[in-house]
Amino acid sequence: MTNQESELRFEGFKKESYRNGHIGQFGTFYYGKGAPKSSVSVDGKTPVVRYGELYSTYDGLIEKVLSNTTVDKENLKLSNGGEVLIPRVGERPLDFCLASYLPLKNVAIGEMISVYNTNENGQYFTYYIRGKLKNTFARLVEGGNVSNLYFRYLSEVKINLPSLPEQEKIADFLSTVDKKIQALTKKKDLLESYKKGVMQKIFKQEIRFKKEDASEYPKWEERRLGEIVTFSKGKGISKSDIELDAANPCVRYGELYTEYGEVIDKVVSYTNLEKDSMVLSEANDVIIPSSGETNIDIATASCVLHHGILLGGDLNIIKSKMNGVFLAYYMNNHLKLEIAKYGQGVSVVHLYSSHLKLLKLLVPSLNEQTKIANFLSAIDEKINVVASQI
Repeated sequence: MTNQESELRFEGFKKESYRNGHIGQFGTFYYGKGAPKSSVSVDGKTPVVRYGELYSTYDGLIEKVLSNTTVDKENLKLSNGGEVLIPRVGERPLDFCLASYLPLKNVAIGEMISVYNTNENGQYFTYYIRGKLKNTFARLVEGGNVSNLYFRYLSEVKINLPSLPEQEKIADFLSTVDKKIQALTKKKDLLESYKKGVMQKIFKQEIRFKKEDASEYPKWEERRLGEIVTFSKGKGISKSDIELDAANPCVRYGELYTEYGEVIDKVVSYTNLEKDSMVLSEANDVIIPSSGETNIDIATASCVLHHGILLGGDLNIIKSKMNGVFLAYYMNNHLKLEIAKYGQGVSVVHLYSSHLKLLKLLVPSLNEQTKIANFLSAIDEKINVVASQI
């Protein structure tokens, strides 16, 4: 396509050509004004959007303004409705593509925001900036630790625009997708909040499970972890040992922070290291890092459900006759702060089995452990389904 048109077009627009030009040809810019952080107050009379909120508070569409300023209106820049707000300063180059569409009138626009007025579809422009132009904006950034992107540079950015009706069609479509994502995200947040609340009650024994005949399980017994488990260590698997088409599944300690929750069913990494020279999992093993960056991060336990997974270095491996999934949930949540206290070091925090052995925990019967593990795993499965939909 000579005009670099989209490969995906809506019906009725496929024969229309895109228009080539610069952003400045299709609209005008001005800067926001005033409204410092100190002026944001519940007593403020004027709704305001500040540049930092474009990173932290709003997505591509500002449907409701959450802050108010006490600055007099005559000292502010107020929106006309339909503007595109672009951060003028930031810490990372890609921060500058985090544009937001403001359809509302009479909203104060704080300083350090470039405001774009256009007779084209402002919401389409916002999606276009956040997607197509993000790398272009990043290359324009100038400055040091706090970078600036002035609109004299933005005005010269080359763009290709479809007709206004097609812009509206695209913006409506992407807006519908965004609303679906927001609904799913809210559902995920609610499930995670429910999980957190119900775990607190379970591990405080405010909620108890019953036997199949509705009778009570025995009281939980207080034990030290070292009395009921054995410890071992994994063996080094470096980042360079990980290969896409390798044969042997493995877990590296850093993945406990980034990839896994309390249960490891499917692994994400593979290696061709020989199994005979490595440490292999047994189903029901619980693993917890032996080193990390912070005390609270290091208190991260996961249960490996399968035999034969290669377990990397910097991993404490816990074997027991307890339900490993239950133990991972218990350690990862109810004991998290207690485990964090045992972390040793500053720049690198270490967690030793000699300390973990001292942990006190209340141990329910194996059958109740299993019921708890199954219940919490079912919640996590629902969370994972929603996450995959997102």
